[in-house]
Amino acid sequence: MSVPAYLTRPTVSIAYLQLLVEILVERGIPAARLLAGQPISPQLLEQPDARMSAYQWTRLVIRGLELTGDPGLGYEYGLRMRPTAHGVVGYASMTCTTMRQAMEISVRYARVRQAHFTMHLQENAGQALLELREKYPIAVLRSFFIENILLGLVRGYAVLLGREPRDVEGLEIWFDWPEPPWHAAWASRLPPVRFSMPVNGVRLSAACLALRPVLADPHASQQAIALCERELALAADAEADIATRVRALLVPGKHGGYPPLDEVASRLAMSGRTLKRKLQQAGTSFLLMLEEARRRDAHALLAHTELSVQDVAARLGYLNPANFSRAFNQWTGESPTAYRVRVRAA
Repeated sequence: MSVPAYLTRPTVSIAYLQLLVEILVERGIPAARLLAGQPISPQLLEQPDARMSAYQWTRLVIRGLELTGDPGLGYEYGLRMRPTAHGVVGYASMTCTTMRQAMEISVRYARVRQAHFTMHLQENAGQALLELREKYPIAVLRSFFIENILLGLVRGYAVLLGREPRDVEGLEIWFDWPEPPWHAAWASRLPPVRFSMPVNGVRLSAACLALRPVLADPHASQQAIALCERELALAADAEADIATRVRALLVPGKHGGYPPLDEVASRLAMSGRTLKRKLQQAGTSFLLMLEEARRRDAHALLAHTELSVQDVAARLGYLNPANFSRAFNQWTGESPTAYRVRVRAA
């Protein structure tokens, strides 16, 4: 089976592999065992600016999990993540003047370090939720990658404040799956963690947003941000992938429903057939992306509006509310009404 093109581009910093090697070596597993038979050159470990593909990184993580037999490896990995592993983005965060600015930096420059995820910042009643979203469906190790990214963010924010993650008041982690068996072993080192939430993300309270990092240096941060902007421009030129552009156009219309394939293709200055082909090459399809958009917007409308379930169904383009309820149950394992009650009670 061929590997989708978006998984073979060199988008993942080699610094992330270096941390995995460090963890395994401490457990008595040499780098040679991790790299043996893997689709990557050991010489890349000696090149600080090198990058690997998501396919290579996934294969290496699978091998690391096999060698350690530890399903909680994503937790340790995230809690060992140093802000400096993120290059200039890490330096910009470390020297910024408030935690709110650190979150804004995480959002703006996410794709410089995580090409297969996006981050979105929402503020409500003084609290901020930094939501992590997948740009493509993750068929393998989804929980590992989301765990290590979110715990890495939490670890980074704690380092900025000169504290341990568990000691940062007003900090929470959200996961959209039930609590896994390995969580209990790590819970004492973490801030509050909430499972089966509508999104994956990190939430900070108003008081936490106003805190000043211990290394705050506006001049140094400004210099680092200028370098981040350069990297962002380079990433945008390299990344302009079709899935991201389609995703931006898949929003409900004024009268409900999403634009059809031919309309999206026309807005992208191509034929419907060409759009289908390009999405297939990117490892997805228009129907998969439409379902992703419906699921995303269903969660948001049920959690944050007073629209009835019937009105939510209509907004998402379902002519029959029963079809929407069946689809939502397949996505989440619960009815739209039960989901709304649970999320609002949390």
